[in-house]
Amino acid sequence: MEWILLLKALGALAFVLGLLLVVLWGLKSFELCGIKKRFFSQLQSAQRITIEEVRRVDAGNSLVLVRKDDTEMLLLLGRNQNLLLEMSEIKKAENKCSKN
Repeated sequence: MEWILLLKALGALAFVLGLLLVVLWGLKSFELCGIKKRFFSQLQSAQRITIEEVRRVDAGNSLVLVRKDDTEMLLLLGRNQNLLLEMSEIKKAENKCSKN
């Protein structure tokens, strides 16, 4: 009789851990699909500095593309040192669909 209770407890533990993994996976996929951007788009439009993209180079370093007004900066962020790799002006494209 005691082994049945042990099996029930292990089954319940596995079920709860499985639910946690499903919820974490769902949150991660929503963030990747732009749900976060949709909810905070008004907030981000008022900000002058935005992080456009982040890429991990290795365990200690990452590349970050930052936009401030009309300037883009490519930064290499590390544990001991940060470097500005590139800085460029953004040319605004003319609107080809403008109404006359």
